Amino acid sequence: MLTADLTRRLAREVGFDLCGITGPEPIVDAVARFSGWLESGHHAEMDWLARSLNRRSDPNEVLPGVRSIIMLGLNYYQPNSEPVPLGHGRVSRYARGRDYHKVIAAMSEQLIAKLEEQAPAEEYVPSEEQVPASEDHKFSAYVDHGAVLERAYAVKAGLGYTGKNALLINRDFGSWVFLAVILTTVELEIDDPDAIDHGTCNDCTLCVDSCPTEAILPGGVIEAARCISYLTVEDPTERDDLLDRKTGRLIFGCDICQEVCPHNLKRSQPAGRAEFGAEYGVGEFLDAHKVLNIESQGEFLDLAVGTSLMRPKLDGLKKNATVVLENERRESEDQK
Repeated sequence: MLTADLTRRLAREVGFDLCGITGPEPIVDAVARFSGWLESGHHAEMDWLARSLNRRSDPNEVLPGVRSIIMLGLNYYQPNSEPVPLGHGRVSRYARGRDYHKVIAAMSEQLIAKLEEQAPAEEYVPSEEQVPASEDHKFSAYVDHGAVLERAYAVKAGLGYTGKNALLINRDFGSWVFLAVILTTVELEIDDPDAIDHGTCNDCTLCVDSCPTEAILPGGVIEAARCISYLTVEDPTERDDLLDRKTGRLIFGCDICQEVCPHNLKRSQPAGRAEFGAEYGVGEFLDAHKVLNIESQGEFLDLAVGTSLMRPKLDGLKKNATVVLENERRESEDQK
């Protein structure tokens, strides 16, 4: 029989670092915050977020009959090298190896297979005219792409609290955690969200103060159009030259608000998954000249296939490389 304790044990066997369980009820405050964020235009050009609002508001719209939400976390921290080599840009920690969506999707499939073995068929009577029957329980897994407010449910499942940079902060791994969610029709015992003390931000504003582009607004609101991660990953049609100057030598993604967090300074520990290492992707640094010299889609695929660097496509990555080299030139002139 599938229980909450067994679910957590199976999640650890598959390789997840964190597992918490909560109910599927809509989180009213989280839905209101997300709706307000969209209405204020803070999502920039990510229009697909607005199209899935109804589904994000209620997990039952994603999996009818859902009774439990299994929240999963996976540490991805890697230390940085200093300094950035000339002609190169730094890649965010999450994107240095194999695409985490692919890694976690495979892990989630393994976990679901184990859960299905333990979940008995549910007896039910469809109508007075039909005889009693049984139906297998359902499981649906999502890694970012699903219409679920995963951070809010992670907090509700006791995996952490939401920091001022809008990221989940966990007692053991800080904010260096990928999140995944499994919705299921199995009813499991839920976790107490307050059982573990993950800490608080209190009056600390280091993440807010350290953001070069001032993308972190009061109340943990992120202005996507100013966020370096958004600018370098989503390849927006409109880019501000002043913001590009502030991205420095970051060619894909940004970790600044996490690097300065006191919780991360104390809790960071190297990831246990080999797939997140440089041997499975592009590594910490990307040669900007090499990117600009790519002449075909085939060459781009040789560099980026299977990694998160596929997201901005070749044109977007070339824009980032151009910005990195221009900022490097400015830095060199300033030092003269």
